[in-house]
Amino acid sequence: MKKLFAFFAIVLSGVVMWSCSYDDKDLWNAVNDLDGRMKAMEQAVKNANTDIETLQKLVGALQQNISITSVIENSDGYTIHFSDGTTATITNGVDGTNAPALSVIKDGDGFYYWALDGVIIEIDGHKIKAEGADGITPQLRIDPDTKEWEISTDGGHNWNPMGVKAEGSDGDSMFSNVQDGDTEVIFTMADGKTTIVIPKTSMSGFVFVYPETLPLGATNLDNYFLFAFGEEKTLSYTGEVKAVDLMNAPQGWSAKIDSKTRSVKITAPSFSGTYYTEGILSLVAVDTKGQTVLASARICAVDFSDPNATFVLNEGNMTSENGSLIYITADGHVIDYAYWRMNGSELGNVAQDLFISGNKIYILSQNGGNDGILVEAEARTLKNTKKFSKEELSRLFWPSHIAVIGNTVYIRDNAGIWTLNLDTREFTSVANAKGTLKNRMAVVSSKVFVPGNRSVLVLENGELVKKIDMDGTVTGVIKSDEEGYLWVSCSTSPAQIIKLSASDYTMDKHTLTEGGVTYGWSATPGISAKGDEVYFCNNTSTIYRHNFTSNTTEALGDVKSNIANWGIIYNMPAIHPVTGEYYFNTILGYGWSFLTNDISVYDLSSGAPAMVADYQNYTHFPAGIFFPASF
Repeated sequence: MKKLFAFFAIVLSGVVMWSCSYDDKDLWNAVNDLDGRMKAMEQAVKNANTDIETLQKLVGALQQNISITSVIENSDGYTIHFSDGTTATITNGVDGTNAPALSVIKDGDGFYYWALDGVIIEIDGHKIKAEGADGITPQLRIDPDTKEWEISTDGGHNWNPMGVKAEGSDGDSMFSNVQDGDTEVIFTMADGKTTIVIPKTSMSGFVFVYPETLPLGATNLDNYFLFAFGEEKTLSYTGEVKAVDLMNAPQGWSAKIDSKTRSVKITAPSFSGTYYTEGILSLVAVDTKGQTVLASARICAVDFSDPNATFVLNEGNMTSENGSLIYITADGHVIDYAYWRMNGSELGNVAQDLFISGNKIYILSQNGGNDGILVEAEARTLKNTKKFSKEELSRLFWPSHIAVIGNTVYIRDNAGIWTLNLDTREFTSVANAKGTLKNRMAVVSSKVFVPGNRSVLVLENGELVKKIDMDGTVTGVIKSDEEGYLWVSCSTSPAQIIKLSASDYTMDKHTLTEGGVTYGWSATPGISAKGDEVYFCNNTSTIYRHNFTSNTTEALGDVKSNIANWGIIYNMPAIHPVTGEYYFNTILGYGWSFLTNDISVYDLSSGAPAMVADYQNYTHFPAGIFFPASF
């Protein structure tokens, strides 16, 4: 708050210097100009890094003999469609910024290297390769103090100035021209000299038809078709072709072409022991000029109930996008916008919580819209089976968390707890269940345990049956792996971990000797657990573990150095109940900085955290981490 006050004080003093009399309009013009400038710079950085990814994709297309099927011009730039079913985006840039003239140059050794103003970049005497297994995707940023563009070739650990100020109105894109021809597409870089030429597939336009309408906020979305195991879908194709035949379908998939409807009926395998399988569906055709043309698409099948997998629920940006769901398979495949891919529709705005019960998954959104405040879907397929609109649940006041027992959904909002009968859709307030905290509820022994301020509320059959007093503020209530028990964290001084019996409410309290169990600003528990070990981070980058059997607490290590753009822990980390891996969600900051983010995963088997995965720039304000095995 002091920093915010100082900011306005500086702006205000500037207004006084400009004018003898105070004018509220002048003040807000100054604030808005600064805010607009900051947003332009943030957007410029985002666009520049998108163009870098596109540039590297063009180089990859050259090396892998991938052609371009179409170039679509839109208000924001261009979308390039490749013959392997992938896409790339070229931005128009942002007025008032001046992006560096970054390009690639083919050197004497036959490899492409990153270049600036037509000269190959060398850092510490080494050229930076742009292709192959050892190729690097550089990152750009604008130094907030010097307003100069900087480049990093080591994942953001070190930054080097590029000698280009983020000012002016020229050169605001890394591409100065895109020339879409009949047989090739020529990309001219910002220096006006360097060009990349990619062959173009026949003008027949023989391609699979992907959804035209993307989720709000989704950019440069990977094009592929997602199936449940055993699901049948009809995929359409388009183009001026005379005859079409099946060239390839992945093993276990079946495909049948219907030339009259210009479509392919494809069926995914009924089951996979790995819960995930993917491949390429390819068609071959003869176009109207007698040329042979190909159309290919990635197809993937997934079982969303895999106990080894992980969900990350995204709130979305309240002003510009809806909630979404990320699914990370056991072998590390990231499926973003999973709910949208399976249903063709979006979750409501500001998704908050997720619960799995009785082979169904339930997702709660704070503001509704789209598929509603509450969605019920098949846990295995994510196909929605019921929707509850904002109008239907109009009495809710900022709903935040859910728990489900049988056909009853318990919904926590700022007014208390409600029950919703999934069959009759009857909606009822639970008496005397007010003052609950904005945090997850736990279901143990057919009872719902709700964190209060300095208590835990127990609900059974839609009624409050017990209020268990605690020694301090409750920061987490989670289900234990041991039948009939749950874990409770309490931010006393020193902090406590409590093992609570769901039957007689007896408590075994342990005092922590290291760390604490605060949850900061998050709406997720300050603790997670696997077996008799409880993990927490105290809203810091240090992982702590309390072994309840030995009653010992230890700090396992600080993981901040693993993340180049560590900024804010956005909702608390969690331990996977099967794999024992620890998941962090972090974002660089607020504003457009939230688009720089990490889902980082750590192996704790040897004690000290060892990073095993870092999924970058997938989250959009993550509401929490959820494991199918936890329910």
